[in-house]
Amino acid sequence: MNSNPNITENILITGALGQLGMALISEFQHDAQRFVLATDIAKPSSDLPVPFEPADVCDINRLHTLVETYNIDCIYHFAALLSAKGEQYPIKTWDINMLGFRHIISIAQQRKSMKIFWPSSIAVFGPQTPQNHTPQNAYANPHTMYGITKRAGEHLMEYYRVMHGLDIRSLRFPGIISLDTSPGGGTTDYIIELLQAAQKHHSYRCFLKADTALPMLHIQDAVHAMRLLMHASNSRLKTQTAYNITGFSITPAQVVAALQARKINISVTYEPDFRQDIAASWPASVDDSAARNEWGWKPEYDLSRCIAEAFQQSNG
Repeated sequence: MNSNPNITENILITGALGQLGMALISEFQHDAQRFVLATDIAKPSSDLPVPFEPADVCDINRLHTLVETYNIDCIYHFAALLSAKGEQYPIKTWDINMLGFRHIISIAQQRKSMKIFWPSSIAVFGPQTPQNHTPQNAYANPHTMYGITKRAGEHLMEYYRVMHGLDIRSLRFPGIISLDTSPGGGTTDYIIELLQAAQKHHSYRCFLKADTALPMLHIQDAVHAMRLLMHASNSRLKTQTAYNITGFSITPAQVVAALQARKINISVTYEPDFRQDIAASWPASVDDSAARNEWGWKPEYDLSRCIAEAFQQSNG
């Protein structure tokens, strides 16, 4: 149990070994005012800079024990199966994504001052949603199990925010660009795989069509957005469900062209698989004006900066 009097917030991260969890751990590791406990169903392959406890989010008793032992007052709930994995294991995806979130909510009901961050996704949208500059309150009819769990989760968080006063906050993440962790089974992972192949001077077989536009966000912008939203006064948050958020929109062909413009040559072939149908049902770009207007969101990374940073890392 943490007993440091200088600590102002005790944070638990579920699914901590994934893309968002590891980035948040890196962000918090030098924050002397916050205690962070990392949890995941798997064990880390190397030492983490914060304490780690194994936990399955489907085991509510284990979660209760950790929350009570470490006096947790804020949870970042990242444990989930993503879009491509979700289509391979739809029932498992429903069970993990929904039961895990419901357990977190149940714990928060018993600790009224607890804050929760839960990530939603552009996967909540579907073929009938306007694909360009998708509005915050656009019609959402997801056609994937991952998207269905995220849309159901949005309704759940809105219900508990409005009817029970729980402080649950959320962002509809687009594709997240991070080269520090392995792709986790998402449809937007092509951009990570492509950049990693280019770093290693390998060829790449893309599972999407060359002209498939999808919104993207650099991992540092994702972390910045989470922290900004979680620090915002509740009185500023007029949107009771997840916020649209984006950095830039791009196609695989445009990523390749941007690499070639920097004299980074890579051979790419396009062999669309089942993930193409998933991508085709998602927005090509989204309107994140609600996030910008209500709590000051603004991205810092465009594609050029993402590529520059990726190859600065690989050369370093």
